[in-house]
Amino acid sequence: MNSTGRVCARCAKIKQRCDGDAPCSRCARLGHICEPQRPGGKVDPKTIAHRRPRASRSRGGCLCCKARKKKCDEIHPRCSDCRRLNLPCQWKASPSFSSSAEPSLPPSSESSLSLATPDPISPSDEAVDDPIGSSFPWLAVEEIIMPVASPCGSANPYLHNDEERSLFNHYLHIVARSLSRSGDPGGNPFLSILLPMAASSDTVTSVILGLSGCHWKRVYPGIWNRALARQGKALAQVKQLLSTADGQSTLEACTTVLLLCLTELCDGSSHAWEWHLKAASALLASVGDRSLESTLEGRFCLQLFRYLDSMSTISRCKPPLLREDAKLTDLTANTSICSLPSAPVDAVSGMAPALLELLGMVNLLAAHRSRRVDELSELGFRTAASHVQSQLDSWRAEYDGVAGTDYETDQAATAFEWAVRLRLHQVVDGYDPHHEMVETAVSPILNAVMTIPYGSPVEGCLLFPLVIAGASSTDVERQMLVKERLMVMENTLGFGHISHARQLLETVWADEADRNWARVRYSLFPGMVFV
Repeated sequence: MNSTGRVCARCAKIKQRCDGDAPCSRCARLGHICEPQRPGGKVDPKTIAHRRPRASRSRGGCLCCKARKKKCDEIHPRCSDCRRLNLPCQWKASPSFSSSAEPSLPPSSESSLSLATPDPISPSDEAVDDPIGSSFPWLAVEEIIMPVASPCGSANPYLHNDEERSLFNHYLHIVARSLSRSGDPGGNPFLSILLPMAASSDTVTSVILGLSGCHWKRVYPGIWNRALARQGKALAQVKQLLSTADGQSTLEACTTVLLLCLTELCDGSSHAWEWHLKAASALLASVGDRSLESTLEGRFCLQLFRYLDSMSTISRCKPPLLREDAKLTDLTANTSICSLPSAPVDAVSGMAPALLELLGMVNLLAAHRSRRVDELSELGFRTAASHVQSQLDSWRAEYDGVAGTDYETDQAATAFEWAVRLRLHQVVDGYDPHHEMVETAVSPILNAVMTIPYGSPVEGCLLFPLVIAGASSTDVERQMLVKERLMVMENTLGFGHISHARQLLETVWADEADRNWARVRYSLFPGMVFV
């Protein structure tokens, strides 16, 4: 312990330990004047209170940054934050510029909001660690931080406040790329088709904001209230569109309903998606395929509907709505019911349309499982299953003969094909994880998944293959491989239904006696669809 004579006056005044140096470490660290004690003498209070001067603060930031309580770098005519977030950058009539020779402080990361609820308009410095912000490693940095120019060439007039502009920019930068299975922004229909529609439609703008909020609410829950309000507005506006009897209004209504359905599916806990899907089916039927194929917007609606319809058959255990009148005997017909055998892979599903139709056939078969009541019905059921198997073999032979798909798309197709084959086996023979067909299917699924890099545009195609392979795996190493990839996808894709899929698998793994993942999904995760 230092003697009283070697304790500085300030440390003695505030009764803090002093190391006795001149200046002492505490005064040196805090910028105080360090003076020794003078026994019997009075200490000058001005000396005790002296502190080094703080760096000056500028008040010349733009009005937008001031309103959001954010540090402005004062770059004219448009500051970095406003340029990055595509916000209007306005200045005072006579802005004052600091002439101080002292270096300015670095941009502050202070926020009026806590770290638990980051600002949706200008993320703090900690946002660089946000998994959503780093979801797309194949994009150039400029593509992420700069506003995406709207193909329609004009700003959207239906954005009324900062929260809505923030939601719209989040859709441009992150959500649209997360939904598309194409790495090329020019080939992304969620940008090239929906943005021009949104620029001329308050309804489409509203549903886009709702979809963006659904994606963002895991990271920023506070934004969901605004997104939910616009989603409700879109639903009300659809009714008005349907009262207008013209083709454009019907197409706009159909696009809105499909995006509402997609929003509910990506949430993973909603039951409303089935009503939206049935409504979209009725709207598309009223327009007709020939009329829809004649426009880009119509083709987009058809592609999105066929994808959602096919994937939802896994959860509904019913045939696709496009073939809801199909019978088991249709599967054993001499002619193939696969209507799109050679159609190319599209950016909406990332899968060959024929493979999606084959998935629908498997679930048409699933709808008839309960009717196997005698030997004759069992024979008919297995004959139909064999026919679906042969169509899968024919598809593979034709697919191998067609060149032009890139490696990642080809691997995703392989994983999806074997997932369909494994689902067919489960529909016919049950969920025994030790059946030889399980190993035959799980191994190529996981091998294909491991060759697809994190953040790949086709990563969204892997959810169904991962779930069915994971649920059929008894090996802990394989289970951890599936779980790790799903956790990565929770960050790279960002939608809530992926975390529900992981929780579904964890529930299945916890009960080693029953590997029927479909029953677990039906009873505990009824809103789950593997889109």
